[in-house]
Amino acid sequence: MEIKNQTLFFVGIIVLILGMLIIIFDYPQLQLLESMDSESYYMLDQQKKDIHQRMKIEISIGIGLFVTGIGLLAVSFLKRFENRLR
Repeated sequence: MEIKNQTLFFVGIIVLILGMLIIIFDYPQLQLLESMDSESYYMLDQQKKDIHQRMKIEISIGIGLFVTGIGLLAVSFLKRFENRLR
């Protein structure tokens, strides 16, 4: 396989790595909060509950960036996108 569009390839690598880092660092914390029983979760203060909701959004964005990075890498190998998107 030959890289047809190097710019898309490098952007895809950067987006893929960024998405992967978000997933790697947020997933264990999210699992910790989601594994709490309902009584323990109810005892948390509102700030920690807000953090839990934000972490759900962050992990969704991380997964989106990961998939976008894979898509950009795939597009960088296609010949018809060699010069620009048409």
